[in-house]
Amino acid sequence: MSLRIRSCIVDEVTFRLNNAMGRRQAMYAQHCFPILTVGALLALATPASAFERQWHIGGGVGVASFADGDTSTGPAVGVHGAYGLSDVFDLKLDLLASTHTIENDSLDLLSATAGIAYKMDVVRWVPYFGVQFGYYRLDGSQRPGDLATHEGGMSVDLGIDYAVRRNLGVGLQLRYHGFLSDPMSSLADAPLFTGLLRVEYRFGW
Repeated sequence: MSLRIRSCIVDEVTFRLNNAMGRRQAMYAQHCFPILTVGALLALATPASAFERQWHIGGGVGVASFADGDTSTGPAVGVHGAYGLSDVFDLKLDLLASTHTIENDSLDLLSATAGIAYKMDVVRWVPYFGVQFGYYRLDGSQRPGDLATHEGGMSVDLGIDYAVRRNLGVGLQLRYHGFLSDPMSSLADAPLFTGLLRVEYRFGW
């Protein structure tokens, strides 16, 4: 057999072996890549059970605005606490303060509310929805609508938290507040809207 023929045979065998290995690698990538991807996501995911029996303490700053057009939008601050009743429900307590002007008179609002929130754990992001009830105090010579100085009220909360670390979270919370003394009037004419950027410390898991 001539040297040229031998060389051609070796080249052909090498070519076929490389093709076979290439197909095998392609099949491996095609079948294993999705598994590896899901595995990586699961490894990165924070188990929802980590939030059960967990305490949250924190605060936030933002803005508060009455729907009443005569009342100014003002700065707001809040502190909050929560306890994980389960991996999806939190018991919550919020304290809120804001300051406004209404027809050149000052109006200060203080509130203390408690309620429950439903949360979903999506890797490091935790969106939640909640409802709270409590006490509102409106100090000022004038108030929006027919509101009194002392009001019972409720809020509907929407928010999302991000776990920077296991014991540290940051987030955004939006709340709609309604007042219960005259629901047909106050819920239509003088609801309060608040938005806070928040940070919290978590412990006790």
